[in-house]
Amino acid sequence: MTPPEVLAGAKKISVGPDLTGLLWTRVRTTLTAPARQHLRRTFPPVAVRAFTATTEQYWQDWLSDDNLDELDGLVVVFDSSGLPIAWVASNNRVFGGRKCFYANSAGVHPDHQGTGISGRIWRALLRAALIRSAPRTLHAVMRTGNPLVYGAWSTAAGRSDTAWPAPGAEIPEHIGRIAEDAATALGQADRLDPATLVITDAYDDTESGLWTTRPTSDRPDIDTWFDTLLGPRDAIVLVVAFRPLRIMLDETRRDLRRALGLRKPHPTRTSRAPSHNQHDVHDR
Repeated sequence: MTPPEVLAGAKKISVGPDLTGLLWTRVRTTLTAPARQHLRRTFPPVAVRAFTATTEQYWQDWLSDDNLDELDGLVVVFDSSGLPIAWVASNNRVFGGRKCFYANSAGVHPDHQGTGISGRIWRALLRAALIRSAPRTLHAVMRTGNPLVYGAWSTAAGRSDTAWPAPGAEIPEHIGRIAEDAATALGQADRLDPATLVITDAYDDTESGLWTTRPTSDRPDIDTWFDTLLGPRDAIVLVVAFRPLRIMLDETRRDLRRALGLRKPHPTRTSRAPSHNQHDVHDR
């Protein structure tokens, strides 16, 4: 049972049987002190299971009031015992003179990975940002060294040419400006390669990066590209362009197909939506 002090200020979202999803927007004012204390007691042991090269102190720092107060969106999923088993967090930022959705952090306890839960809770945050941005293009930005994250987000916009960097593709000027501003916000602009959007030693506050072994995706070509492009502590700045009107139209079509019983079932592990199991941590 989710403790009552955690429910205050949060909106419940549907995430699956025997699970409780809680969404906080404007985290500074809605995430209460008792809820923060509960997260600090229960969240770090889960996070180190998802990011095996990190420590509980690393996550205690991430849960500091200063960091939490900067979040514009936070979703945490609790199991039937009231323990967190998944999370996503975001910031609204302006990079390269454009409003951006910054994917700050996400993770899933190993026992719940592969269920699509991360995709469901990311959509709860991303949908609101798309509505606010419409009809203008919304750029989702994140720092990641995870090929599964890359595969999920790079195909989530519905086209193969709306994510950067990409193998063999040049970086458009406006995308370069977005990535440069994101790296600057991270204090790592001097480590960014503008030709590849790679940040060298992006995770220098841990000895071995975020994992003892880098996660793999369901696309061997992306896994190989990441292994070639990145060292253990390196990351890319991933920028994905979402066109709200097209996405809303696609969702309407899917809803209609579902209502008519025409929708095909999707496999458990997919790259068609942001449904990754482990995500990198960004701002601290």
